[in-house]
Order: sequence, then structure tokens, then C-alpha cells
Amino acid sequence: MAFFSCSEDSKEPEPIYDNSFILTFESDKTTIGHLNEKQEFTAKVYESLNENTISFSEFDKQLFLVSQNGPAYVAKLNLENLNSEMEITNSKVTSPSYLTMFSETEGLMISTGGRGRRRTYNLSYFDVTNGIGEKIDEISTKVLYAKSALLVDNKNVLIADDKELKILDIDNKSIKVQLTFEDAICGIFKDKDNIIWLVTEKRTGDAKIISLNTDYSIKETVTVNDPTLNLFKTSMFSMNKTSNHIYWSEVATGLVYRFNTETKTIEEFANPSTNNILLTSVIREHPITKQVYVLGFEDFFDTEKSVLIIYNQDKTVFKTIKNVGNSPIDIYFSNVKYE
Repeated sequence: MAFFSCSEDSKEPEPIYDNSFILTFESDKTTIGHLNEKQEFTAKVYESLNENTISFSEFDKQLFLVSQNGPAYVAKLNLENLNSEMEITNSKVTSPSYLTMFSETEGLMISTGGRGRRRTYNLSYFDVTNGIGEKIDEISTKVLYAKSALLVDNKNVLIADDKELKILDIDNKSIKVQLTFEDAICGIFKDKDNIIWLVTEKRTGDAKIISLNTDYSIKETVTVNDPTLNLFKTSMFSMNKTSNHIYWSEVATGLVYRFNTETKTIEEFANPSTNNILLTSVIREHPITKQVYVLGFEDFFDTEKSVLIIYNQDKTVFKTIKNVGNSPIDIYFSNVKYE
């Protein structure tokens, strides 16, 4: 099955292919599995010797892999065949983890270092010539350790730096503090109406979900009064730019919730444990079907017992797929034909 899109100038519809790639987190290699439009899973369609590959990143239909231990810390893959087109082996920081590109050649990399209370979460510049640079001095050692920490908006990048929202000017690389909150920022998102949203966790005060004006001032604040909801920054927040739902998993219960940016309401979306997921690792909404993909494990102690549950928007289960790789940690939805 292929989806089709038409424009006023086109005579024939252009096919949009539905391929999903699932990344597994393994200490001695990188493996990617493939899910076709019929949700049929094929393991290990891509393998490399790069260790502890932790995330996908995409820019203009270019797929990047980020490895914490290398030898190639960043690899760029061709989406049509997953052939490697570029490998970056230079890094001035330890454990690079999450890459956000703001051009074909430049981006920002979140990394981590140290252990226990001395663990740091840093931000560096990345470019395809020099690799991953030193920590950026204007950013603290408490930058949000998640994909949702960075959002590219025209010529700016919004940065979740602990309790501060900082703005990076892409052209001149200046950084300024835009907003300061009572508690840490859990994620920065843009919905289908191009409205930017922030989430702050419940610590000192209640959790909040905040929309911004185009000048990044606060437009509206929704306070989360439900005492059972914490929205901690480790809650795996995600939002597709074609959607009006922010999804997350509550740490204490494992329940998946969503916030509707149009109605400004929160609802419980799913309880993955009723479908044999005891530990959730990924929550993503499909940009075309709007189905929600929840990845996780049946067994706390056996990461090979992985499960993918695909939910419909009405919260019913569309399909459950078992054994989708050892320790699935990320998923990427591609509309490029894969062969």
C-alpha cells in the first residue's frame, strides 16, 4: 500500500511510501529493523560496528544515526537503501546522543558525561567537516537530555536549558535567555498550526503547558491541576509537527497521556501494560495515519522480548507486533520508497 498526494499543478498523484525504521540500542553494534506498510517486520536491515547508537535524526529526507561510543559518532544514511553516505569520527565530547540539524551541514548535539550526581548534559555545535565540537559555554550542564530539547524555528533554535528557554540565532550564533520558569522544561514542540508549545515539570509548582507567540513571549499557560500527573522530564514527550497532540508516559504509572493543543485538555490515552508492555521506551505518532506507535518490553530483565503496539486515534489497538529487535530505542517514519 502507498499513500498519494496531489497538487493543483500535478496530473498524477505522487506516491508517499510508508516505511518505518526501528533502532535498537546495543553495546557492541548498531542494528535497524524495518516495518513495511503492512506492518511486517524485518530485523537487521542495517548493521554497523558503531556502538551504543541511541537516536535517529532527520533533516530534509536525510537520516542520521548518533552513536555514543563510535567509532563513527554520526552516520548519514540514504533512505532508499540505508547505505551509509557519510561518517563522522571526530568528537570533543563524550557520549553524543541527540542531534538536531538546522542546515544540510550544521546542527547541535546533546551529549552526556560523568556519573551519578556529577553527570552533566551538554550542548555542542556539529558540522559535517569538523564533527562534534566542545561544549557551548553559554549553555549550562543541565540541558534537557531528550530529542524534544531543541526546536528549529526559521533562523532560530529554541533550547530547553534546565529552567530557561534560550534562543540561538543560527546566522550569528548569539544565544540569549528568552524565558525563565519555576521548574525544568520537559520539551519544546510545534503543532500543525505552527504554534510553539513548552512543557514544564511538576516539582516546585504544578506542571504547565505553555504556548508562545511568534516573538517567543508567553501566549497562554495551561496549569495541570491533576495531582496524579507529574509530567517529569523523563516522561518521553513527543509531538509530530502534523498533529495537535503532545504525548507522554507518566513515570509513576506507565500510563500514556496526551494533551490536545486545540481543546487545551489532557486525557489518558493508553495503558501499555494491558498489552504486555511493562516498560515503555518510545512513543511516536505516525505523521500520515495518525496512529500512535508505542515500543517497549514484555520483561524488565530480557530486552529481546520487545513489543510494538500500534494504537488508533480512538485508543483501540490496531496491531501488536512482538520481537521488533533487542532494546528498541527510536523509530523513524519515512515516506521515501525503500528497496
